[in-house]
Amino acid sequence: MKSNKNAMKRNALIVVMVAIFTDMLMYGLIVPFLPNYAVDLGASDAEIGFLFASYAITLFLGTFLFGVIGDRIGKKKLIIYGLIALALTTLFFAYATSFWLLILARSLQGFAAAIPWTAGLALIAEVYDRNERGKAMGLAMSGQALGILLGPPLGGWFFDLGGFQLPFFITAAIAFLAAVYSIVALRNVVEHKLERIQIPFRLITQPQILIVAGYVAIGSSIFSALEPTLPLHLEETFNITPTVIGLLFMAISLVYGIVSPFIGEWSTRIGYTKMLMLGVLFLAVLLPVTTLPSTLWLQAVILALLGLGLGAALTPTLPLLADITQSNGIQSHSMTFALYNIVYSIGMIIGPILTTVLSGSFGLTFAYIVLAVVFLMYLLPLARLKYTASTSTESDSL
Repeated sequence: MKSNKNAMKRNALIVVMVAIFTDMLMYGLIVPFLPNYAVDLGASDAEIGFLFASYAITLFLGTFLFGVIGDRIGKKKLIIYGLIALALTTLFFAYATSFWLLILARSLQGFAAAIPWTAGLALIAEVYDRNERGKAMGLAMSGQALGILLGPPLGGWFFDLGGFQLPFFITAAIAFLAAVYSIVALRNVVEHKLERIQIPFRLITQPQILIVAGYVAIGSSIFSALEPTLPLHLEETFNITPTVIGLLFMAISLVYGIVSPFIGEWSTRIGYTKMLMLGVLFLAVLLPVTTLPSTLWLQAVILALLGLGLGAALTPTLPLLADITQSNGIQSHSMTFALYNIVYSIGMIIGPILTTVLSGSFGLTFAYIVLAVVFLMYLLPLARLKYTASTSTESDSL
């Protein structure tokens, strides 16, 4: 009986890892070639920025919908439908022959991506016990890091090999295969469904949940702020090619993916809030330092450490949200992680805008210092979270 339960947990975790990996692979696939393709179609710089932001906008819109219906129709079905939707929207990309079709394809992709993120994380929170969630969530997030790691180099390689359509054909096939695998692997996974659709308004009135939500928004803004600003700095400082810049960014994702499972497990032992505080302190010091190295090897080391800091700062938020939800008697894990996706996508929108404006006026180091100071200020709400949660009789890990 115990072996069957362990197999069920393992299958659910693997499916969610695969789903998140597939989404992030498709997210990063277009980075090496889509901007130039959009320029060929007559797009301006501002329009290209909107093209990339359209993913986060529709992820934001789709997340609430799928969070509401996830517990009613079932998280397993949603994961499978989400993978099929990702495959179809990726095929749509392959036949986008105008800029506005690209916008539509990217928007549909973001909408579809809301499904595996919301339903997948909710399923893990449901099948794993509290003392196992940290490690399980960390393993799931390693799928995100692997997708981010492989997406750009594979996208560039497939593009060079077969032109604009080949990357989309291959990754659409991966998504379809992932959907087929999910149908088989999730067959014996037991999930909890609600009799009717519920919108737990208590979720957004809980101070602890709102504190974590604000923290996630700031953390994701730091993650996303690096993409439009750091490559230009690296090219200016070291006069390196996009390939080398891509390898430097791989250092962030690689370390993030490696450490996430360990951080998830450690945070269960020492407490999620303590780990978040350590992540804040680590990132606040490291972020401005990112712009200072004058040698390439030191820059690589700093970026690898940045990946470690991002893992410490973001990974524990997932099991922490699940525990707070359970402690407050809220049954809808789908809505919990819908909220997570919503605030994460808000950070993805705000981070690049804020840093590009600040760096354009005052320099990149100043922009990163501002982000670091804002993050440091969040230690005060985190201290309140620690105090409030420690009074709960539900879990010592809080």
